[in-house]
Amino acid sequence: MGNLSEPPSSSVHFAISTVRFPANPIEKESNLGVTELAPDAAEDLLEECWEQIDSANQSPNPLAAPLQRHLQRARHIYRFESSDHSLAEILSSEWQDWAWSVNALWWTSASDGKPALLSDPAGRQLHGPGSFDTKAQIPFLPESRQRRIESATVLRNRNLDPVEGTAPLPSSSETETFAPAIAAKRMLGLFAVAARAEAMANGQTLDLDRVRERSPLAADALTPAEKDFFDLVSPPAEMVDTAAWRYESLHTLQWALQMQPDLDWADERCDLASVLRLILSLPHEDLIEHAILRPVEELLQAADLHVCLWWKLAVEGAAGREIPGGLDPGVVAERVHALTWLLQLSGGVPEEAADMSWDQIGREIESGIVG
Repeated sequence: MGNLSEPPSSSVHFAISTVRFPANPIEKESNLGVTELAPDAAEDLLEECWEQIDSANQSPNPLAAPLQRHLQRARHIYRFESSDHSLAEILSSEWQDWAWSVNALWWTSASDGKPALLSDPAGRQLHGPGSFDTKAQIPFLPESRQRRIESATVLRNRNLDPVEGTAPLPSSSETETFAPAIAAKRMLGLFAVAARAEAMANGQTLDLDRVRERSPLAADALTPAEKDFFDLVSPPAEMVDTAAWRYESLHTLQWALQMQPDLDWADERCDLASVLRLILSLPHEDLIEHAILRPVEELLQAADLHVCLWWKLAVEGAAGREIPGGLDPGVVAERVHALTWLLQLSGGVPEEAADMSWDQIGREIESGIVG
C-alpha cells in the first residue's frame, strides 16, 4: 500500500490555441494550476509536438498536415496541472467548452513511460500510438466551417463538385493581415518582377538599376528570390515565365487594397491595362501612404474559395482529367499565393520578414501545401 502522506501525483496537459485573443483560462475559478507559457517555452513545446508528428517511429497519420498547420498558427499555449491522472478528468468540466471556443488542441507530453498524445478539444486522440480516434475532430471555429460551406456552394453553382475532406481556412479571430502599407509595397515589388519578365519576352532589358531609378520603392520591396531573378542577366525561360504570372498576384493585391472592384471567376487573366494604369498613374508614395485593405472576412472568403479551386484543379489534374469550370490554373495559383501571404495563413510573421514569407509561401504552393 502506498504512503498516504505522499502528495498525489499530478498530470500536466497543454492547450494550444490559435485564437488571437482567447478567453483567458487563468481568470477562471478552478482547482487546476493554469499558466500561460512564455514565448521561448511555447516555441520549445511546439517543436516537441512537431517532432512527434514527423517522427519516423510513428505510424503515418493522414491528419499530420492539418495538425501541423494548427501548430503553425498557434497564438497561445496554456499549461494545466491537475492532481488527477488523465485529461478526461479535466474535460469533465467546462474546460471542454472552453477548448472548443478558443480552437485548442490538447497536448500531453510523454512521461513515466506513457506516450505523448495530441487530442481534440473533447480529449479524443488525434495523434499518438496506434490509430487516431475516428470521432476526433481537428477544431475549426463555426465561422470557418460556414465559410467553407459557402465556398462549396459557389463551386456547385458552377457545376463543380468540391473536393471532400479538405480543411477550411482559419476564422477572422485567428487571422491577422499584414499592414496595408506592407501589402502596397509587396504590390510594387510584384510589378517590378512582372515588368522585367514582360520586357524580356519582348526582347528588351530591364535591370535593377533601371527599376531603382524609376521606382526606388519597388526596388526596395523585392524579396530575396526576386533579387536573385534580377541578378541573372539571362534567367532560365521557366523563371521568366513564372515572373510574368506575377501580374495576377499584383491584380489580387490591388483588389485586396480596394483598387480593383471585383475578383472575377478565375477563368481568364486579369485586365492588364487596368492593372498597369493603376500602378503607373499614381505616385508610389501615395499608394503606400493611403493603402486600405478590405475587411478580413471578405479577404478570407476569397481565399477560401480559391483554395477550394486549387484543390479541385489538383485532384482533376492528378486523375488526368480536363481542367474543370474553364479555370485558369495559373490565375488560381497566383491568387492563392497572394491571399495566403496577405492573411498569413501559414502562421504569424513579423513585418520585417514579410518578403521572406512571400518566397516561403511560393515554395509551399509548389510543394502542394495550401491554406
